[in-house]
Amino acid sequence: MTRITRLTMFGFILSLVPILAPGDVRAEEIPDRGPVSFSVYDKDSDGAISEEEFDAVRAERRQQRASEGRPMRGMAQAPSFSDFDANADGGLSPEELTAGQQKQQQERGGQGRGQGQGRAQGMDVPSFEDFDADGDAAITEQEFYDARSKRVAERAKEGRRMRNMPNAPAFSDIDTDSDGKLSPEEFAVHQEKCRQATSK
Repeated sequence: MTRITRLTMFGFILSLVPILAPGDVRAEEIPDRGPVSFSVYDKDSDGAISEEEFDAVRAERRQQRASEGRPMRGMAQAPSFSDFDANADGGLSPEELTAGQQKQQQERGGQGRGQGQGRAQGMDVPSFEDFDADGDAAITEQEFYDARSKRVAERAKEGRRMRNMPNAPAFSDIDTDSDGKLSPEEFAVHQEKCRQATSK
């Protein structure tokens, strides 16, 4: 009887492990500002974002902002799922989501600022492809620092100094999962933080 009781308790504890596991993707919240990460959209964790998942997260974010008295402006002009789904296969990959978010940020860059100023800043934002030298959809630490050095040199040649370089984040700060490479998603989050920092 004691052995059965122990086994029953052990089974019960094991059943709680998935609920209590740290780093559970479902624990992620929709950010108040900036791009939403791939893992937040991908609610069933199947490696692709369906149109239903995409629309559900957008609706939740809208509702969240509205309940705080801060409705999201320009939602009528926001790109649709099909605008992100470049290969029209009905599912968004991390690369498609990042490309769509970067395009959206660049288009926003030309709005509501001094004449030509926002547009110039939007066009000056490096893309994931600028850093991914070998085109394997991942940025290694070497590629990251090589691309950053190249960018600094190019701007210096044009007589433009990159501000805040002493405070620029290290590769390890952007590599949030510490796997030694940057995914399109990690890069997009980093770009949004940079954009927010320069707009302050």
